[in-house]
Amino acid sequence: MRKIKLFPAPHTELRLDVSDEMEKDYQECRRMAQSWDDGKDCNTCSWWPVEIEDTGLCEWPEVIRQMEEGKHG
Repeated sequence: MRKIKLFPAPHTELRLDVSDEMEKDYQECRRMAQSWDDGKDCNTCSWWPVEIEDTGLCEWPEVIRQMEEGKHG
């Protein structure tokens, strides 16, 4: 399990526990987004319910940075 810390505002810390399933879905989504395939169906993704104000946390630049930073193989 990966742990991500975000600081969206002063005096605010948001911690995400990214499960192995979420890690796999994230990497699959990135691969599909870079290919000519139709892309991953967000409705079947483990990240789907993880959103704030209708924006999936998987789309936040800092989450993307931290997910890509520790990418395995």
